[in-house]
Amino acid sequence: MIVRKPVVAGTFYPLDKYDIDSYLNSVMIDVKHKKSPKAIIVPHAGYIFSASVAASAYSLLESFDTYIILGPNHTGLGKEISVFNGVYDMPFGKVNADEEICSLIVEHSSAEFDEYAHIQEHSIEVQLPFIDYISKNKYSIVPVVVATGNRKKLTSLANAIYNAVKLSDKKILIVVSSDMNHYEDQKTTLQKDDMAIREILNLDEESLLDTVLENDISMCGIAPAYCAIKAAKLLNASKGELIEHKTSGEVNGDYSQVVGYASILIE
Repeated sequence: MIVRKPVVAGTFYPLDKYDIDSYLNSVMIDVKHKKSPKAIIVPHAGYIFSASVAASAYSLLESFDTYIILGPNHTGLGKEISVFNGVYDMPFGKVNADEEICSLIVEHSSAEFDEYAHIQEHSIEVQLPFIDYISKNKYSIVPVVVATGNRKKLTSLANAIYNAVKLSDKKILIVVSSDMNHYEDQKTTLQKDDMAIREILNLDEESLLDTVLENDISMCGIAPAYCAIKAAKLLNASKGELIEHKTSGEVNGDYSQVVGYASILIE
């Protein structure tokens, strides 16, 4: 079985298990009434910038058996839709893929088994400390890196995810790893983010993709979000809830070139 070593431990998030736990203890919120949404959208920047936004969503969640994590492809490596059926070797321990769900998705969609898209990709890796933190029992993941905007292929992926979840007796969460608009000023980024967030909350994946393309919104996880919304609606999701929305400027004080971060539940 292929083992993937961490690539952003010590830069995006702390290097060892003790420091990860200490950091997450400082940002996670104590919430008594947990939720079990169909999907969530959370950011994947360095923790100093986006961990509090991601934590605002993760803090609300119940524990799940399997997490289908959809991330964008920042590196250009690998297949258009790459499923990694191996092990993520993290500072806190090894995280295994759900081989059954991985195989079902590949068998019934345009996805392919491929490790190369995952080797240097950080968008899935940075979610794993949060997932490990909230998981009360043994869990597994389905890591999927998406590098295509082809609606037919994205729809086949969404349908495969839906069918895999429907056929499984496991408790499964779809996780979209995505930042919002990139490297424009605060005002522009907030305006563009709001346009995209509105369509996500409306659970309108077609309008979301159209809005992002027509308004040049550099939301890196638009394709994963498209798939997740479509799959979640097939699983009877009926609403989206914005939990938090911030920018990097609120952390470093530079509002001339910011990145937007949002955490959203799809229930």
